[in-house]
Amino acid sequence: MSRESVLALLKAAEIDQALKAQLESAEGPARVLEIAANKGYVFTEEELLAVMQEQQLELATPDVELSENAKTLMKEVEANQTLRQQFESAGSVADMVKIAMDQGYQVTAEEVEAGLTYFEQEGELSDAKLEAVAGAGKKKPKLKIKRKS
Repeated sequence: MSRESVLALLKAAEIDQALKAQLESAEGPARVLEIAANKGYVFTEEELLAVMQEQQLELATPDVELSENAKTLMKEVEANQTLRQQFESAGSVADMVKIAMDQGYQVTAEEVEAGLTYFEQEGELSDAKLEAVAGAGKKKPKLKIKRKS
């Protein structure tokens, strides 16, 4: 129904540990909306994401330990404008892995995704570009609502 419903759900989750656990284990925003609707809270995915941003909440993703090779790649992407542009124009994480492999880096999709998170924190890629690339062709991670650090 509105952003007020999102705020009410978040407040209820602070009190109700079972609800909080359900939200933290939800796989994707659609599941959060389903849980909310079952509890009588109605809002859109856009309203959920907007309130989370306003409240400095984020959807947690599992940490991935970067290999030395992946760390070197991320430094190269940061320093090399051409390589960075290739990553930004890639249509998916799989395309980014292929670009990295073509450059001689042996990295996994998970490492590239972790690298994207690094760039997001540093403001290197736009939020829209990250969302478009990181969301393309990958399984949705489990979502956890947590305060941004």
